[in-house]
Amino acid sequence: MVLDAGIRGRRYEPLLRLVCVPYAGGSAAVYHRWAHTLPPTIEPWALRLPGHDSRMDEPLGTDLMSVAHEAAAALAGLLPGPYALFGHSLGALLAFEIAHSLRQGWGIDPVLLAVSARVAPQLSRHGGTMHRLPDDEYLETLDRRFGAIPPVIRADPQMRALYLPILRADTTMLETYRHKAGRLLNCPILAFGGEDDPETSADTLAAWSEQTTAGCSTTLFPGGHFFLQPERDRLLRLLSDELLVSLVP
Repeated sequence: MVLDAGIRGRRYEPLLRLVCVPYAGGSAAVYHRWAHTLPPTIEPWALRLPGHDSRMDEPLGTDLMSVAHEAAAALAGLLPGPYALFGHSLGALLAFEIAHSLRQGWGIDPVLLAVSARVAPQLSRHGGTMHRLPDDEYLETLDRRFGAIPPVIRADPQMRALYLPILRADTTMLETYRHKAGRLLNCPILAFGGEDDPETSADTLAAWSEQTTAGCSTTLFPGGHFFLQPERDRLLRLLSDELLVSLVP
């Protein structure tokens, strides 16, 4: 199943669906508590990527555009009305390309695109080789760059065997992604970042404004690349305010 039904807050006739896309190595569970903070008019959904969560029996995706197109095709038949997208890190680029794919293939535009901890796509690095490093060096580099490798993944052979292929596939998506300039989105973009995140800056977040005709605003939070959890409540308040504004005729 492409969407995590467990995250759905089971809203009664919500006005909008918020599709949440996980970061590299992450799962739909990252967003499970969002329903407790979002207003009842917004129903959060979480995207399950191939090879993740309950889709572990499927091949892992290593091409970002293919994964985005597959997700868009699945969402097109499920979205009953207005929707928005949120993505963190790798998820930001996936959310961006899903928005384009839904627009181009089905004429469905989001009311808002929220991106987090990722530079604008036209500035994205490409040609990286981290995903091809030997296992130990790969994990060390990933931890040094993002600070997000739990010690158990290194210490426990079973956990390592389970998660290392997922991390490597997701990193491959990130490092081989190539942005192709095309039509601009016509929805506002919110760009979030961590003040101490070496992966982004105020300028590289503001550059998302080049991808839309409807304006872009940026907010920096205390913390590094994974400010998402400690700053969740504040981020969701800002996101909720913008989503509710987008629903006003």
